[in-house]
Amino acid sequence: MRQYKLLLQDFLTDRLLDYRKSNHYTQEHMAELLHISPRSYIDIEHGKNGFSATSLVFFQLLLTRSEVSSLLDDFKILVERKEQDDLAFNRKKTG
Repeated sequence: MRQYKLLLQDFLTDRLLDYRKSNHYTQEHMAELLHISPRSYIDIEHGKNGFSATSLVFFQLLLTRSEVSSLLDDFKILVERKEQDDLAFNRKKTG
């Protein structure tokens, strides 16, 4: 499960940064939008901490329904690729 937690954290951090830059928001403004402190936001953006459930929901509320759907679809694809890669690696290892 830890592998998926790290995968999700990296994925969401990338998406958060893309969102902030595409909207020309400061880190402080993003912190306000997510209802967290600027320090907490910076720690998320730098990968030191992950999203809390609450900040994740607030991030999704900033997105359109289509963007939320795309976010979930893209993560699903990422997970499926990882599982295929892990399966192939295990086959090579035991084969």
